[in-house]
Amino acid sequence: MSKINIYDIDKIKNINEKRVWELLINFYEEHPEFCTCRDCVLDVAAITLNTIPPHYQVSDDISTAIKKISDEEILKVILEAAIRVSKYPHHI
Repeated sequence: MSKINIYDIDKIKNINEKRVWELLINFYEEHPEFCTCRDCVLDVAAITLNTIPPHYQVSDDISTAIKKISDEEILKVILEAAIRVSKYPHHI
């Protein structure tokens, strides 16, 4: 058995997931013109997370993280993703 089998990979988190979700909440409050159905919101989140670089860390404390990308940059990507999803929504 390898020594590393005792480690828990679930401890490694992409902190940008939490940041994107928090920014999405504020974005939709400020932009009611975009659809907030489950499919559209999750599509915007997925597109945003696939566009920005991941930022992995072991600590759950986001305040200790060095931000590699600014909130403004993430919001720009969220807006672009929301526009894209609104043009080609996957909901009925």
